[in-house]
Amino acid sequence: IVLLLLPGALLAQTITTVKPGWRSIATAGFSAGESGASPVFQLSGGITYSRFFNGIGMGYSSYEFNSFPVFADWRMNFGKQQLVFVYAMPGYNIPGKFTREVNFFGTIDERLRGGFYIDAGIGYRIPLGLLNRLSFSAGYVSKSVSHKKIYSYPCGIVPCSETPPDKYVYRYNYGLVTTKLSWELGR
Repeated sequence: IVLLLLPGALLAQTITTVKPGWRSIATAGFSAGESGASPVFQLSGGITYSRFFNGIGMGYSSYEFNSFPVFADWRMNFGKQQLVFVYAMPGYNIPGKFTREVNFFGTIDERLRGGFYIDAGIGYRIPLGLLNRLSFSAGYVSKSVSHKKIYSYPCGIVPCSETPPDKYVYRYNYGLVTTKLSWELGR
């Protein structure tokens, strides 16, 4: 009798629908590596659905070279109250400066080029109300930058022959530990 009534009991239960929502996340923290610690700022926004958040964002990282990462923000919540989460932010690292120095011995052009960027880790969220949350997270950041230096020298002996400039390219791949405090606004 129970087996015959079970399908009817399953159909009689209410079905809850999950509506998508929006969320903005403002973050401040520190990244640390071999050269010490430096501040990190990030701002992202996107759509929440069930246990997932998908969005886009940008930030500022001052470790060694100033850069502005642009990334996709993905988060997945765990638990009944969805307080624990994992996150991944893959993207591109845009460099922040270009310098040109002219002195008696020649010209030095320094150009920075961006590269791959990813920030991934785990965090814990504290609800502050219906739409506000405070979250703490720790993770790993990989930041790539290439640094191109071009040295050109003036001619010192007449007649001058055109000498090609010296070019050096340095590629940096930083692996950093990060800790962040975030304020989340939205559903």
